[in-house]
Amino acid sequence: MPGSIRFEEFALDLDRYELRRSGRAVKLERMPMELLILLLESDGKLVRRDAINRRLWGEQAQQDTEHSVNTAVNKLRFILRDDPRDPRFIQTVVGQGYRFIARVAPELEPEVPAALPEPPPVAIPADIQAVIPQAAPQLPRSRRHTWIAALLIAICLAAGVVTYIWLSRRQGPKTAAGGFHSIAVLPLANLAPNADQDYIVDGMTDQLITDLAGSTSLRVISRSSAMHYKRSQADIKEIARALNVDAVLEGSFLHTGKEVRITANLVDTHNDRHLWAQRYEAAGDDLLSMQESVSNDIVRQVAAALGTKLIASRLRPVSINARDAYLRGEFEWSKRTLDAMQRAVGFYQQAVEADPEYAEAYAALGDAYILLGSYGGLAPATSFARAQDAAEHALRLGGGLAEAHTVLGAVKTDRDWDWAGAEAEYRRAVTLNPSYPTAHHWLSLHLSRLGKMTKAEEEIQKARALDPLSPIIGTDAAQTAYWARNPQEAARRIDAVLTANPDFAEAHLVKGKIEEQLRHYEQALAEFKEALILFRVSSTVEALRGHALALGGASEQALGTAHQLEADAHVSGVDIGAIYCALGQPDAAMHWFNSAWQRRDKEVDMLGIDPMFDGCRNDARFQALIRKLKL
Repeated sequence: MPGSIRFEEFALDLDRYELRRSGRAVKLERMPMELLILLLESDGKLVRRDAINRRLWGEQAQQDTEHSVNTAVNKLRFILRDDPRDPRFIQTVVGQGYRFIARVAPELEPEVPAALPEPPPVAIPADIQAVIPQAAPQLPRSRRHTWIAALLIAICLAAGVVTYIWLSRRQGPKTAAGGFHSIAVLPLANLAPNADQDYIVDGMTDQLITDLAGSTSLRVISRSSAMHYKRSQADIKEIARALNVDAVLEGSFLHTGKEVRITANLVDTHNDRHLWAQRYEAAGDDLLSMQESVSNDIVRQVAAALGTKLIASRLRPVSINARDAYLRGEFEWSKRTLDAMQRAVGFYQQAVEADPEYAEAYAALGDAYILLGSYGGLAPATSFARAQDAAEHALRLGGGLAEAHTVLGAVKTDRDWDWAGAEAEYRRAVTLNPSYPTAHHWLSLHLSRLGKMTKAEEEIQKARALDPLSPIIGTDAAQTAYWARNPQEAARRIDAVLTANPDFAEAHLVKGKIEEQLRHYEQALAEFKEALILFRVSSTVEALRGHALALGGASEQALGTAHQLEADAHVSGVDIGAIYCALGQPDAAMHWFNSAWQRRDKEVDMLGIDPMFDGCRNDARFQALIRKLKL
């Protein structure tokens, strides 16, 4: 038997004594592992119970080991998610033993493309050849013999009853959406020996997430949370609990030479049941077109298996070069660093140059410009202007793109101070794509700044449900409670973020603000110090530190911090004014707040809600400024 064997979504590596599902190792005890090897060695032939006894417990095994055999079989079936009533892998021959019934093939060596088995001649879809069972031949009909017709009717009725029972057992109780309301698409495992094609494999994961979110009513977990499980060995049930989903789609991708093999496996996470699985094999030079066809078929099959309606996609086909550049841009964008964001902008520009009607690439370019400006890679005026141009161009080309409306919402918020216009853009985005977490996230922040705390809480919880592991959404969920003057809940939320992301600078900054709200000034200063170490340089953190020093009684140090910040023309007047509010010097504070309003400094829109400014809140001039800002 070869050293590595593949069957469906599983691969058994005999040399490493390891079983993998969709590229991820699964834990299997020694007895079930030996049973699996024995069944695979049998090449589809019956393996009798006495042979299993001898293999698992030696030649001296007694014949009273029936319970142990059953235990080993049940454990193996549990790992394979195999239903004994409808087996994919292990068939029981009553009173005799067991037979392995799945198609078995040697595991492909990535460096030897010729080792790929020939796929069967079934085209699903387009030029993709999917491994599926062949349809049963039709029964002949006779017009002469009415008893044959009656027999056929009886057979059909019986088949219908059997099919109904089979589907009921297999799918469980159904609701209007098949009993399934949420799904996580785990990162496809790249089985190639190097990471050169990671951007293509991750791009296919992105496409599946995007298409399921846009084409079904399912709540689809976002990319950023799903990517936490890239190369993870975590159990499916553990992942499902963390993401709070009903189903998980996992799979693998192998590209060697001109051969491509993609597997997909859909799991009911509540009952640990296999719902659907498929292996796709194809050959050719057009890798991205193959990926597109397979993704489309997977989305259709998943929607059918989960009992949800499929909405026709509005996306148009794009050129291969444009798609390749777009995927490279998405890969860089996900890294969320200044250098990576600059590279992402370059790739998105290549994508729209290769295909000037690529609306999704224009929307992504607009989003990248917003982030590039926030990272200091572009002057704010330049980043907002370019973001607006790209988003509006996307909408002219593609009609309803949630991402483009979200970008325009950010422009209207941070540049135009058009609060009503911004809210309209965000709400249009969440209507177009309810599974887009960024739209819910930014809408929540916008509602908070307008003082609509209950609605803000609703939106941030929707964002958390879609992207439960996002550190920035978790951090802003804590800020939402902080702005609502609920520091105990805010502290609980931020501690959860820092437990999972101890080096997330923004979380330390927000925790410092929460500690200050609780009047724990020493703890607040410690958090601001940690944030400053992680940010390296931040006038905002320096201002927060000055604010905490003032409230803690260290007035001279706080005043010194304010004077240092005043010497830097790039520091927002909002930051400086906050320190003077804490020092009880409203005249100086209002000077800087008015300066910030005239210069359109960042954070002016937070004056209405942030507790940082409570020292000036009762001042008539402060209230007049809030009215002028229409907050």
